[in-house]
Amino acid sequence: MQLHCPQCDYPVKAEQINIQKMVALCEQCSGVFDISRPRAKAKRRKVHRPPRLHRRSEDPLHLGFRTNFRLDKSERFQSSAIMSGVFSLMTLLMTGLFLEGEVPIFLPLMFVIMAIAAIYSLATITYNQTHIRVEDEAIHVSRAPLPSLTQARRISLDGLESFAIEETTASQREGYDTPRYHVWANDADGGRRLVSGDLTEEYASYIASQLNQRLIPDETDGSARLSDSQLDFDDYSPEQLQDADASQQTFRPKF
Repeated sequence: MQLHCPQCDYPVKAEQINIQKMVALCEQCSGVFDISRPRAKAKRRKVHRPPRLHRRSEDPLHLGFRTNFRLDKSERFQSSAIMSGVFSLMTLLMTGLFLEGEVPIFLPLMFVIMAIAAIYSLATITYNQTHIRVEDEAIHVSRAPLPSLTQARRISLDGLESFAIEETTASQREGYDTPRYHVWANDADGGRRLVSGDLTEEYASYIASQLNQRLIPDETDGSARLSDSQLDFDDYSPEQLQDADASQQTFRPKF
């Protein structure tokens, strides 16, 4: 039986369970919760929808949002902006030289094409929205309305256990004033697949919470399961239980 955190619904590992004190630690949100009454229903933490993240439909769930909240931190935007500026300038320069008869016509045409491509790439970054659609068998992630080189992704729901957020490596390394997060789909076999990346924490938390609710629906309105059945400690080996008992020093209550 897999125990889940009542706050963020993240799976809790055996080594994060303290048998003596009957509490468990969630690695995802650092929350500590009581497991002495596993049949009780814990109220799911409500994650508010960011104002600019739109629910376009409920069934199937369709979320739409822009991720261009901090273009100054986007390497792709910066490189596209630089290239569009350079190619536009070269287009003007080569056009002038062509009119003076100093260069053949293919040179200004070549820079025109490259400038248009760079400007179009810039437009897809600033104008397009990310769309997440949850259907019966898969999650579809795409960018629209402008056609983009970024391919749509299909994430099968088969074998998925939960959705969680994680701060990006670049955000941790650079210490962004607005931290960036990825939303991951966790497989039952320990693997994970990217759902959406480079998001603010409020966007990532809301998306993960909505996907978790679709994957693990509430049994009653306004509540989520701590456990669907009595927690069976027979599922764990003696070594795991000893490790869980020894892990009590790592618990960090969240006030």
